[in-house]
Amino acid sequence: MLVVSHKMADYSVLLITSDDAFAGKMEGIIQEKPDTECVRVDALFDGLRALQERAFSVVVSELFLPDGQGLATLRHLQQHAAQTPVIAFCHAQDRETGVSAVRKGAHDFFCHEDLDPAGFLRSLESACHSDQSESKSGAERRTSARFPCRLAVTYQTLEHPMISGHGTSETLNISSKGLLFATDAQLQSGQLLQVSLDWPARLENQVPLKLVAEGRIVRNSGGQAAMTIEKYEFRTRRGTRPAAS
Repeated sequence: MLVVSHKMADYSVLLITSDDAFAGKMEGIIQEKPDTECVRVDALFDGLRALQERAFSVVVSELFLPDGQGLATLRHLQQHAAQTPVIAFCHAQDRETGVSAVRKGAHDFFCHEDLDPAGFLRSLESACHSDQSESKSGAERRTSARFPCRLAVTYQTLEHPMISGHGTSETLNISSKGLLFATDAQLQSGQLLQVSLDWPARLENQVPLKLVAEGRIVRNSGGQAAMTIEKYEFRTRRGTRPAAS
């Protein structure tokens, strides 16, 4: 899910959380800062994609997300938007992870259970005006946020006619809503498809991940197939095969 405030703003905040109630609370607090736009996504995948597409003044992110756990979430954000300050959130039982996040370069951290809105706004104001957030232009930050150029794609139809094969995807064409990949297969508009591609980020910076998505072909011409993404999940690559007996 992507929620965008369309007003012109001097500052922009990328909010990454899968908790709708918390998102509503934070959006209300962030809107108290004048001339500030808030863009909300509910997964790390979508957050990294948003950082590819544009620059943000600050990232406000949960450390524990459906596709990002603990300090790995911070590392992925730093890898793809190194100059953008990150304000991290976690629950009280994970306070030590929040402290470690600051030691690893996060601008600040807050716990859900003892959030002080005034304190958060002071931290947000500080992050928006930090030298770090102003040290690169938006174009430079977008360039530094890009994933490796190409990813291998494995696909199979989920209804007749049954077709399977391999292709490649330009990662700049991946979003939470759609995927464009090269293929010679005769895929037809409306066909239900499942695709799998090795993801460049790793869980806890160690475990290889793959993105598995389902959706329907919307066009296939010139060796390029475009599909919607109706649902997706991240899986560990090493867990996709049965262990050897």
